[in-house]
Amino acid sequence: MAEKITIARPYAKAVFDLATDEGKLGEWSETLQLLSAIANDADFSALAANPSVADDKIVELMTSTAGDKLVAGGEGLVKLLIANKRIAVLPEIAEMFDELRAEAEKTIEAEVVSAFEVGEAEQTKIKAALKNRLGREVTLTCKIDESLLGGAIVRAGDLVIDGSVVGQLNGLASAMSR
Repeated sequence: MAEKITIARPYAKAVFDLATDEGKLGEWSETLQLLSAIANDADFSALAANPSVADDKIVELMTSTAGDKLVAGGEGLVKLLIANKRIAVLPEIAEMFDELRAEAEKTIEAEVVSAFEVGEAEQTKIKAALKNRLGREVTLTCKIDESLLGGAIVRAGDLVIDGSVVGQLNGLASAMSR
């Protein structure tokens, strides 16, 4: 995995710089997500790995599948990745691009996993607290996991706050076993 990230980094950075210059961060993000989904398709992967299939046919298949959702310059990226046998790293490129975009736009996606539904008032408080702590605009998604018994787990980037009953019980058990 580390090797794919190392390979993807310069491509993601180059696309990010281009998208920033063009003012099209959102469009490039959507294009990379679409191309990533195409590259992850098992049939496409098998075709792309087949040495008897010409590169231009693979480019044509990918760009025609993407259709009009492909941002200007997207076809050039596809050609470059296929020519360099790097099409398999498109998911990592898309992920790194989105990380660069979030950093530039000072945004972060956070997830709250709780035992019960989180109300609007609580979501607003969580967003405000995370914005204050991280200095970024927060997009919050909520999930329910009844196995937590109570409380919640908040994940935002590298930050994990485990306030669940299960987490507290595990911490207590760990402390008692010492």
